[in-house]
Amino acid sequence: MRVTTRNGRVILASDQSEKPLDVHHLSEKQFRSLGVANVAYVRPALTEDGEEGCAIHAADGSPLAVVDDLETAWGVILQHDMVPASLQ
Repeated sequence: MRVTTRNGRVILASDQSEKPLDVHHLSEKQFRSLGVANVAYVRPALTEDGEEGCAIHAADGSPLAVVDDLETAWGVILQHDMVPASLQ
C-alpha cells in the first residue's frame, strides 16, 4: 500500500493497482503499515553520550536513529525521502 495524491487529495493505493482503498475498511495490519516507509516523527531522547537529542521513529513507532538536534533530525528524514510528521 502506498500514499499518493490525486487532484490535490491524499489517497491510499494498493501496490498491485491504482484503485484507491477505502480507509474505513482497512485491516489492522494495513492500518498499522500506513506510512511506515514514508513518514517519520521525532521525539526527545538521550544521545549515546547522555546529552539531550532527538530520536527519529517510523510511523509505526520503530526507532530509526538518534541525532543531536531537531534540525539534524528533519534533515535526515528529508534526505531519506521521508515526510517528517509533527506530533501534538
